[in-house]
Amino acid sequence: MNHKNFLYSFIIIIATASVSFGQDVSFSQFFSNQLYLNPAYAGNPKHQRASINYRNQWLTRQSPYMSYGASFDTFFIEQKSGFGINIINDMQALGTLNWLTLDVMYSYNLRVAYNAQIRGGIQAGGIFKSTNTRNLVFPDMVDEMGNPTSSVDYSGSSKVMPDFAVGFLGEWDIFYGGFAVHHLLEPNTMTQGHYSSKLPRKYTAHIGCDINIYKRYILRKSLVLSPNIIYQKQSNYQQLNVGLYLSHQNLSTGIWVKNNLGIENYTFVFIAGYHNAKHSFAYSYDFSVLKGGFRGLNTSSHEVTFGMNFKYKKWSRKKIHTIKSPLF
Repeated sequence: MNHKNFLYSFIIIIATASVSFGQDVSFSQFFSNQLYLNPAYAGNPKHQRASINYRNQWLTRQSPYMSYGASFDTFFIEQKSGFGINIINDMQALGTLNWLTLDVMYSYNLRVAYNAQIRGGIQAGGIFKSTNTRNLVFPDMVDEMGNPTSSVDYSGSSKVMPDFAVGFLGEWDIFYGGFAVHHLLEPNTMTQGHYSSKLPRKYTAHIGCDINIYKRYILRKSLVLSPNIIYQKQSNYQQLNVGLYLSHQNLSTGIWVKNNLGIENYTFVFIAGYHNAKHSFAYSYDFSVLKGGFRGLNTSSHEVTFGMNFKYKKWSRKKIHTIKSPLF
């Protein structure tokens, strides 16, 4: 079998059935990239926000998965509306498979009581999927000494797909939460003969609260404990995430436990960060415990987020409360 036919067979094997499904990249700092979690988060009344994210998975395996993100959002106080833009680039197998997504989102905020509000958001954008086989080496390209003798004559392919999402947020007193559905139209990412691949809808439900431990003290110190739960489902893949943040003044730390339901896999995430009125920085480290024991080094992931806040014009700002969420 020549390497071109081997490549086609490889693509079909990935399909494994008449219809196969892809999955979205997963960030561990859920609330550092709020626009990726839920489009209803677009727009913060306190300040305009810009952030960049970088995630490197399985570092000891020559970094087969690297993801980058950048976002910006703003809030229009008179219209009670938010606008955001989010870019994600997910590079797999050192660029053999690359996903680039660009989304814009709009949100509308409605206060229903003095301590309760709701917000809805819509998202529209596109996905650019590309494959690059130039760095691949197939069996018939190697001589008896193990040296490559030729290169792949199939350079790759690319495809652009429209994509849409909706989301909702709610807040009451110290509690907050939301629900989002991504990939509403389940775009077709690949067609090869009778085989096709879809990007299935992703469902996200999240809930949390902020508990000020020092609230009843006279000094009114700020030591906030924030438990959170996030459930995500995409096709047959389900993940339950349980996290706890502790914030004091400009410092925050947290821990998450991710459970891939049905796979007996647990991932522990440790997060630490610093924030002030203008800047924020967070670092997180993931390691997994699989069935049979600890697999930390082989499955370790590193994630870094840097954010900047920009002030609105003072004369245009009215007092409006933003939806609560952890800082990282």
